[in-house]
Amino acid sequence: MSDTIRRKASSFEEYWLASKAWERHGLTTGAARALVHNGFLTLDDVQGAHDLELATIPRIGRKSLAVLYGLIGREAPSNDGRRPDRPSQSVRTPQMLN
Repeated sequence: MSDTIRRKASSFEEYWLASKAWERHGLTTGAARALVHNGFLTLDDVQGAHDLELATIPRIGRKSLAVLYGLIGREAPSNDGRRPDRPSQSVRTPQMLN
């Protein structure tokens, strides 16, 4: 996690303006509000965050993360939810099912 302490919006106006700015960048209203609520008011705030920190923002899903990574020019980490040593179900052989 980042050592950065996130700053919350100091007023409703700041909250609203930051939310609308995120929406103009292509995020949904819910994702925009989640970012602002969690102290990500600007692109600089997102650029300074670690991948794990971004991935654990409540109410931010994969699509929103993809938009965020595109905005900051970073490649999103590829994690399909599997452990690296386990094959996906689509490549399991009949012997593996027994």
